[in-house]
Amino acid sequence: MESIEIKDLRDISHGENVYQNAAVAKPENGIEYEILSRNKELEYADYLNLSACVRILGEFFDVNSVVIANESSICSAALGATAEDAFEKAIDCDPISVFGSSIGFSKEVSLEAAKQLPSMHIKNILAPAFSKEAFSYLLETDINIVKIDTPLHEVVGFDVKDIKVTPFGILVQEQNKSMLSKEAFNVVTQIKPSQEQAEDAIFAWKIAKHLKSKSAVVAKDLSTKAIIQGKTNMVTAVERAMDLACEYSKDAVLALDGVIENPRTLNAAIQGRIGLIIEAGDGKNSRDILNFADKYGLSMIFTKIRNNKY
Repeated sequence: MESIEIKDLRDISHGENVYQNAAVAKPENGIEYEILSRNKELEYADYLNLSACVRILGEFFDVNSVVIANESSICSAALGATAEDAFEKAIDCDPISVFGSSIGFSKEVSLEAAKQLPSMHIKNILAPAFSKEAFSYLLETDINIVKIDTPLHEVVGFDVKDIKVTPFGILVQEQNKSMLSKEAFNVVTQIKPSQEQAEDAIFAWKIAKHLKSKSAVVAKDLSTKAIIQGKTNMVTAVERAMDLACEYSKDAVLALDGVIENPRTLNAAIQGRIGLIIEAGDGKNSRDILNFADKYGLSMIFTKIRNNKY
């Protein structure tokens, strides 16, 4: 693997905490963007939240999509017939976490959408374009306006290496460029999903791909209803997702970044009345899990793709 050089470091106000010094450097082959607001400074957390947003937007570059990130985590995401429709659906998913968050649009931001942001105390807005009226309005707010100049379809799996610094060594790996294919997308249960459920499954899988393992995404009508990530086991992730989704889990899709090994995981989905599960399906207990799903009339899709993210 080729060497990596970090240069042109620029100090920023502080790190994760105000008493930590921090700096930022533009990566080679990184995305191009502009800060159009009068406040030209992004904080440490802003870089993380905007990065989380742009990764999801890259998955849905060709449709109207909106994603919300806070505390460096994806809070909600949705697709819609219009940008405004996607925006409303994303807000409805997690109206609490939206406060103080960063929000990303895959298409032009309208004045109608822009006017709703100040009341939610949105910190940053990211989009490839802003209407003239929306830009003028946002310029008078405290919201950081970030215009992404790199085409969104080029963001997925961009070439910059993933680097983690540990006391045991510096870990360097390629970005996760996994993609669903017709060959990998395999309905394995007796009960087949509806067309709507299949579309929700693809949508939810693309969200789960970018979440910290173990993760669970509940989706319906091309909108997330619950996002849980960073748990130490899949049972807890799915149980929490069912609690968060509440009545919206009925006939919805559950997407996992890995594979179900424990029947308790599937039982939690059944109790939540999930209609379809999409997961890797390459575990040692996958055949037993599949038989269990057939017994209870649940649809399952195996992808043979794990999206571990630590």
